[in-house]
Amino acid sequence: MMEVSVEMQRARENEALLRRQVEAWARNDLDDLLTLYNEDMVYIDIPFSDRPVRGKQAFREYLEGYNAQFVSGTVQVEYTNIVASSTAVVGELRVKARYVGEGAPNGGAEISWRVVLIDTIVDGKVSTEHAHFDSMAFAKAIEQRDHGL
Repeated sequence: MMEVSVEMQRARENEALLRRQVEAWARNDLDDLLTLYNEDMVYIDIPFSDRPVRGKQAFREYLEGYNAQFVSGTVQVEYTNIVASSTAVVGELRVKARYVGEGAPNGGAEISWRVVLIDTIVDGKVSTEHAHFDSMAFAKAIEQRDHGL
């Protein structure tokens, strides 16, 4: 039987870390989610890369505002692809939720968008996270709902 290398084991741990991270976010369990990040972490929403979020407290505040855009319990995540190494993990996701944020009609709108998360892992926790998503997906979904498409 072949022995699993340290690098392969860390890659598996980093994939599990990403899954736990995404699942905690989808449940809006910020306490659990933030245990997975280093204190001095940096989060960058690529469409808004000029406004990085630095540190766990600032990230919590950012997420409280971001997650308020969705009806609690409606966020569903499908993993399209995950690639992990001993120092990083990349996840491609499809997310669905009931959006009640800015511009949403009364009762909200069911929306779907794709996200790519790129995490650098240091000491078993997320040190930096880059989130790539189509920032127009929300506007397009609301526009389609408004026009009955």
